[in-house]
Amino acid sequence: MDFAIRRGSVDDIDRIEPLFRALWSHHVSLPNMPRHRTADAAWDYRRGQYRDWFEKDNYTLLLAERDGEAIGYAVVSFGDGGATWDVGKQYAELETLSVLESERGSGVGKALADAAEAVANEAGIEAMVVGVAHTNDGALRFYEREGYGPFYVTLMKI
Repeated sequence: MDFAIRRGSVDDIDRIEPLFRALWSHHVSLPNMPRHRTADAAWDYRRGQYRDWFEKDNYTLLLAERDGEAIGYAVVSFGDGGATWDVGKQYAELETLSVLESERGSGVGKALADAAEAVANEAGIEAMVVGVAHTNDGALRFYEREGYGPFYVTLMKI
């Protein structure tokens, strides 16, 4: 592995902007999805969320770097477990995972997913969830290979 993964902080937000924009670009190319924000508006919105999230204990930023350059990132959050399903008192959510297009297929995404799972395990959390756009076939295949399976279906009315 010629890259390293480390935990980031609010100070790293500007470094992940190109990675977020790569993810935005991919998302808006997906078929059969609702209207989207402009890239600038999406980044402004997410940057504000990140500033808020990364100052809290229940959010973790993971950065994949090669030679000091950010090539991928993931955000993990912790939430309260549900009353019906016995998945533990808390669960972890892989909020975001983005890898530069030039790095896809090189193991960066898998390494970030594994690091996210390690963050959850360190906190004593076993259950992890991830939300994927229903037409994002590549991401669905990736997460299935990582051991994720269907749980809930989210429906939207606009």
